[in-house]
Order: sequence, then structure tokens, then C-alpha cells
Amino acid sequence: MFSIKFDLSRPINIIVAGRAGIDLNTMDINCDFKDISGYTKSVGGSPANIAQGLAKLGVKVGFIGKIADNGMGEYIKETLDGAKIDTNGIVFDKTGAPNCVAMTYIKTPVDCGSFFYRNGTADLLLEPREISEDYIKNAAAVLLSGTAFSESPSREAMFAIISYAKKHKTKVIIDIDYRPYGWKSLEESAIYYNLALKTCDIIIGNREEFNAVEYLTMRDNRDNYKSGETFLNSNASLVIIKEGEKGSIAFIKDEEPIRCGIIKTDALKTFGSGDAFAAGLLYGLFNDMELLDAMKFGSACASIALKTVSCADGMPKYDQVIRYMAEKNLSFSNI
Repeated sequence: MFSIKFDLSRPINIIVAGRAGIDLNTMDINCDFKDISGYTKSVGGSPANIAQGLAKLGVKVGFIGKIADNGMGEYIKETLDGAKIDTNGIVFDKTGAPNCVAMTYIKTPVDCGSFFYRNGTADLLLEPREISEDYIKNAAAVLLSGTAFSESPSREAMFAIISYAKKHKTKVIIDIDYRPYGWKSLEESAIYYNLALKTCDIIIGNREEFNAVEYLTMRDNRDNYKSGETFLNSNASLVIIKEGEKGSIAFIKDEEPIRCGIIKTDALKTFGSGDAFAAGLLYGLFNDMELLDAMKFGSACASIALKTVSCADGMPKYDQVIRYMAEKNLSFSNI
């Protein structure tokens, strides 16, 4: 039976590292962007979403990142503090760099997404010298966002986190989170992703993201089994590949892959569900659920997140997930 042993005697269960920015969430759905009348705000960015999702589930979470030294940055830190996320790893940028911003639109559940503003943003200016070894030492695991590897000095800061994690036997998790616009080329992204993923204990990504990772080594590979085997042979103990409507598949060393379906949902949007899935999955692993049950719990979190406009606000609490499963007459054995 698969299990990953986390040292939960440490003060922090998991530190999430990467971008924390501002999401401007559309107040109008079923309309074109030009017809949107206003927005609400929340703290977004995939790493920040996962951190907020984990905290809502009761996981002890820390955050590492760099934010603008202005009102937006203050809002980000105060929001994460309010969510009971340890923000001792957050640094305020002093160069005048802005926070990343995403403006969402929802024309239909399929035709939806965000307009990103991420050039020269503060999160990519995090430096290796700003990473505390003691902070990493005090965590059972770290989760790094792949986009944080897209530019220097953030790239080197992520490798510093990995180095400290390996030194102190802190588990390393990477959410691939591939965003093409953040990289100079597919070749560049493939090089740095492979360097990072070879250090991981757990890898999470969708098929398209694995295609980017494998661009130089297995170009045009669409075989999830081949991808899973490749990274298990490198270092990983667990590789999760998300397959959209097909659910997800987990590859583990010396065992048969495990498949998990989705919960059919009357979705409002599609974005944010992957972050909710990651939060639910990791909650399950931290709480000694069997792997399939952890995946099912993540699927329930993802289903709930699909029903809300805001990614962060859509992250469910534990009791909400359990009630949701009961309402749908679902249990861990029949999703």
C-alpha cells in the first residue's frame, strides 16, 4: 500500500512557494469581457490558491513569496494572515515592481479564463538570499509552483528551497503549473522543469503540462504511463497526471497505477479546480488517507470550486466537502 511519510511533528505541515497576486473576479457571467460591469478582489495565483485551500482544510501552511510594497501587497499579506497562513516567508519588494494581476471573465463554463499581467512582477524577483533555511527545516513538505522557475532570480530561489529541503529531509512537491507566456521558449521550460522535477517526491500536472516538460526528451509523447514511469525512475514516489473529464491517474513505485474519476458538476467555470484538487489531495496524504481516497477527496474539492466565481473563495472547508459528498450520495468507495 502506498504512503509517503511526512514528519508532522514539525511546526508547519507544508510551505507553498511562488506567486501570490491579485485576482479581479468578474461580477457578471454569461457575457463578453467588454460587458463586465465590475469586479471583486481576492488573493490569487495558483500557489496562493493552493495555500488558502490547504489552510481552509485545517493544514498548517506557510508561504514563501515576494510581493509589492504597496496597498496590493499589504492586502495580500493581510488576507493570508487572516487565513491563518504563516507569512514569515513573504518578502516585500523594494524596487517598485508591481504584483501580478489576473482579471477573470466567464462567458460560458468553457469559454472562461483570465487576462494576466505578470511582466516584471515582484514574485519573480525573489532571491536565494531571501530564503530561510530554518524556515524550510521546520516544514514537513514544500510545494513549489513551476512558474516560479520561469525567470531569475526566482528560479534560483526555488532551487535554494529544494537544496534546503533535501538537506533537512523535507518532502519536495512540484505543481507543474506551466504558463507558456512566462517562458522564453519551450526548450527553456523543458530544461528547467526537468532539473527541478528530478528532485521531487511528488509531481502534479495535467497532460499538456507534461508535454511541455518532455519537449526535449520525449517530444509528442501522449502516453501517461510512459510519463509516469520516466519520473518514477528519476526520483519521484508519486506522479499525478490530471486528465480533465477523465479524472486523474496516479503512478507509484512498484504498484499498479490508480485511476480516479470526477464528480459530474454543473460548473460555472473551469479555472481553479486544479488548485482545489491539489489542496484536497495533499490534505488526504497528510491525514493518512489511502491514495485513492485522497484523490477522491481532491476531486470533491475541485467539483465545489467549479461552482464559484472566485478561485480562493471557492476553496472548501472539510465539513463542506463531507456534506457535499453526502448530498450526492457519494462515499470514498464509489466516486
